[in-house]
Amino acid sequence: MSLDLSHQRILVTGGSRGIGAATVRLLTGLGAKVAFTYLSAEQAALDLQADLQAQGRAVLAIRADQRSRADAQVAVAAVEAAWGGLDAFVGNAGIWAATPAELEDEGVLLDILETNVTGLFRWNAEVIPALRRAGGGSIVLLSSTAGQRGEARHGAYAASKGAVISLVKSLAPELGPDRIRVNAVAPGWVDTDMSAAALRADAEQRKRIEAAFPLGHIPGAEDLAGPVAFLLSPWAAAITGEVLNVNGGTVLCG
Repeated sequence: MSLDLSHQRILVTGGSRGIGAATVRLLTGLGAKVAFTYLSAEQAALDLQADLQAQGRAVLAIRADQRSRADAQVAVAAVEAAWGGLDAFVGNAGIWAATPAELEDEGVLLDILETNVTGLFRWNAEVIPALRRAGGGSIVLLSSTAGQRGEARHGAYAASKGAVISLVKSLAPELGPDRIRVNAVAPGWVDTDMSAAALRADAEQRKRIEAAFPLGHIPGAEDLAGPVAFLLSPWAAAITGEVLNVNGGTVLCG
């Protein structure tokens, strides 16, 4: 039995690049109608939309800021207007930046928390009523190994991703009676634009990082898209409140 998402209408935040773009490509390839948001990477978003539309896939690019509840309202309304409802949400947009203990720049701290935590609350507040209107659905939020074990000099990012895990475990029992499943995917290092400075600019550092992977390689964005699709699918119909670790074996936690 093949994985078929042709009856799903899905909203993905941060879908123009990296894990988000790979997820949009896979979900539309599995038949889903997918809207995705972007903020600064307009050309990448428009190129992705044009490429997928040329292949006959149902896709919609929406400029939106994950920090903004008003933008969330607009995005959800756009999906419902285009396809008659919303069945799933992938909260992928996020910021990774250093916040050493000395906290030299509180602006970075606030940007991370506002985007990775508060923003998700705002988007969920708009998404959840839409899922209820559709009779149920699924939410997948992107966490990180940093939220499970911490990350030196990146305390705000680690705290934000730990908050995502706690949010998932809070929403799952709250929304279960509405037939809404809530899960997280927790990657570690992923070879994308976000990690390019650490993984692509310094060959020796990359070797050190790769040495920590029992599988011997750093996952790419496509390696994360499959687990997201699985959690959205009927194959995961009995899974909620869980964290699916996709980290190449670098963090072995339940």
